Amino acid sequence: MRFFRTASKIAWRELRSSPGRFLFVAIAVAVGVGALSGVKGFGAAFRSMLFSNAKQLTASDLSAQVWALPDDNQLRQLHSIAGTSGDLTWVTETFSMAGRTTGGPPQLVTVKAVDPWKYPFYGSLTTSPAEPLRELLRGDSVIANTELLIRLRLHPGDSVRLGGREFRIAGTLVTEPDRLASGFGPSMRLLMTRDALARTGLVKPGSRAAQRFLFKLPPGADVGKVRSRIAQVLIRPRITDFRDGDPAIEKGINNSTVFLSLVSLIALIVGALGVGMAMYSHIQQKMDTIAVMKAVGAQSKQIITVYLLQTLWVSLAGAMMGVALGAAVQSAFPILIRSVFDLLPQVQWNWSFSVQGLALGVMATLLFTMPPLLAVRQVKPSLVFRREMDEVKQQKGRWRELLMPAIAAAVVLAGLAAISVWLSNSWEMGFYFVAGVALSLGVLMLTAAVLLRLMRRIVRASGRRLPSNFRHGFANLYRPGTHSASVLVALGVGVMFTLTTYLIQQTVLRDVNSEAPGRGGNVFLVDISPSQRDAVTNFVGTQAGVQSPPELIGYFVARMVRKNGIPTAMLPLEKHRRDQLQTSRISAVTALPKNFALTAGRLWAAEDSQPQIAISEEQSHRFGVAMGDRLQFQAAGRTIETPVVAIFRPTARGSFRFDLLYPRAAMNGIPAIYYGAVQVKPSQIPALEQGLFEHFPTLTVINLADILQRVQAAVNQIALVIRFLAAFAIVAGVIILSSSVAGTRYRRIREVAILKTFGGTRRRISSIFSIEFTILGAVAGLIGGVLANVFSRFIATRFIETSSPFDWVSVAGAMIGTAVLANFAGWLASARILGQRPLEVLRGE
Repeated sequence: MRFFRTASKIAWRELRSSPGRFLFVAIAVAVGVGALSGVKGFGAAFRSMLFSNAKQLTASDLSAQVWALPDDNQLRQLHSIAGTSGDLTWVTETFSMAGRTTGGPPQLVTVKAVDPWKYPFYGSLTTSPAEPLRELLRGDSVIANTELLIRLRLHPGDSVRLGGREFRIAGTLVTEPDRLASGFGPSMRLLMTRDALARTGLVKPGSRAAQRFLFKLPPGADVGKVRSRIAQVLIRPRITDFRDGDPAIEKGINNSTVFLSLVSLIALIVGALGVGMAMYSHIQQKMDTIAVMKAVGAQSKQIITVYLLQTLWVSLAGAMMGVALGAAVQSAFPILIRSVFDLLPQVQWNWSFSVQGLALGVMATLLFTMPPLLAVRQVKPSLVFRREMDEVKQQKGRWRELLMPAIAAAVVLAGLAAISVWLSNSWEMGFYFVAGVALSLGVLMLTAAVLLRLMRRIVRASGRRLPSNFRHGFANLYRPGTHSASVLVALGVGVMFTLTTYLIQQTVLRDVNSEAPGRGGNVFLVDISPSQRDAVTNFVGTQAGVQSPPELIGYFVARMVRKNGIPTAMLPLEKHRRDQLQTSRISAVTALPKNFALTAGRLWAAEDSQPQIAISEEQSHRFGVAMGDRLQFQAAGRTIETPVVAIFRPTARGSFRFDLLYPRAAMNGIPAIYYGAVQVKPSQIPALEQGLFEHFPTLTVINLADILQRVQAAVNQIALVIRFLAAFAIVAGVIILSSSVAGTRYRRIREVAILKTFGGTRRRISSIFSIEFTILGAVAGLIGGVLANVFSRFIATRFIETSSPFDWVSVAGAMIGTAVLANFAGWLASARILGQRPLEVLRGE
């Protein structure tokens, strides 16, 4: 206990004697902890907001759809699954003919029956007039969308006939939160109560109607268990939760999770790296003091305790500042987003992230200061006082002296592995992250050794032929007492992590945006006859708000009868797969559609009239079709036998799905139906729908502008927050990079004094240091940039499931940027040193 009190006094005395130096260490810890707690806290709030948006697209936490009416026992079990604090509502969708009560041709419509007191659980259903759904929907009233009103020439207040009964149109249906769940059925839609649907008699046992059960689950419910229980109650249910609402949002959530984990890891490791460099510099400055303490009888463990206490106190102080910084970051991000989005995450101070940041910050700091602390054991007073003599340097290769650093390195890597797994919640990511750190350190240490050896050879070989500034600048890299290797390693690791953050950000944004919906159009045109194709294209292209004429694609429905001479009934497929082959939709094209790529074979030329088929990769696996197979179809009373000449796959999300492609020139009289999509300003869509109905009454128009806008808004939120978090992590990395160079300030004081004593001018010394800084920065930028590209490419392939091309521009930018940063930070830290007089410095020793 007495020993501990003595060590505490010595540690406190040194802290008081050099407050500026330790403040620098505390700031490095604060940056790392602040980045960690800020990113984690805001990331959690952002994910909560994103999940909330995703729930709006399904109007529920979880949806289960079947095509048969459930019995009373199934309904009781479903209500039981919803739980005491959850809820359940039942939505039925079917098709029927609806018409004017005054006569005229009826139209095929989608009928949707809901409970207006519960539906929807999430999101908002907007109507005109803007009244509560329970006020508009009664037993004798319905709500109709704009398309139906245009087609039947009706207005709110009129009556519509459905299932032999009349219903008053109480309002216009503007938006539905779960519109995508209905698929591409008839675009004319009627909304009514479940009681009203029952009176129409449209849905009876055996009727073909979609029964969707929307669950609002209690907080903390296990979605996976709920899905399993529902699957045991219903027969062949299609179960989706809010994560399945849209592929773009699902992919965005997954990618942002990976990105946030990486940013948290990188922010903490880069901050701890800065601390380790600062403490290494501090202990090197204290070598003479340590030697004196040992000379008067101090033991290594006592000296280590002194500096361990200093590290612990400084790291705690920095971690507390970092917690405050993280809280400020959590509060600042929503303010930054407010100018772009109205919907903001409710960010509240979360003590768990602060405690986590505090603990991990102190742990990482102690890990990174362990190697210089353990090096104290090897300090011998006689060697320290003669540390710049050549014979001393030659003794450093003994294996016993390398054992302790090796153990320290192993402990550091093990600690990093534990921190990585803790932060990422993934053993796999933690393992790969630490492996990447270890590999990068090894490459950078090897590079440093090669660089120093190369500089020594250049100076020896060129002698005085080199300008003196360059000769001294090169020699500075390997001079006695230098720490160029450690600075280069620290800079390289910092560059690697900082650039990795940028590259992963670019990869995630590119991947998320590639999944964004509505790129091909937000209004879909269906059931276009061949005689209408050109007229529809020309008409739509001239309408206000249309960005470009639609590209219409023709298709015909065929029945597959044989594969390689084997009847489809005898193919080794499940029954429902064989049934699907009876109505194969084949698209007639002249070239491969956009956003698709061939994986095997070659596509035909535009004028080729030979029957041949290209099949999607998904359908090829699903139905066991391979290149070279011969398929026989029946279409329009004709038999078509075609070879499979190509297999293709989607490269990005498109407006339509393609399974089978056929040469347009080989149609030879087979009647085709055309469809397409067009991008229209939302405000101009009603006018376009009215014009299309007037000119092409049989054409079906499906307006998905509203739902696609909401999906796009969620994708934009993902992209914006990823940019902000990446920017914060990159700024933190730049600060730590600067600190790695600035930490050499205390080692240059004596050197500058000696150079001035021998006649070195301020300008000459500045140029020598500039050459040293530039070489260190450029080499560290080069190696760090290459490592960052390799690391980010691996992360993208392994965890984001996308490609990340090697970016040589980023490597060049890293070289130039790191060289400039090293010079700026070095001179910012050394400006005061250059102004000191030699006698002042030497007397201070």
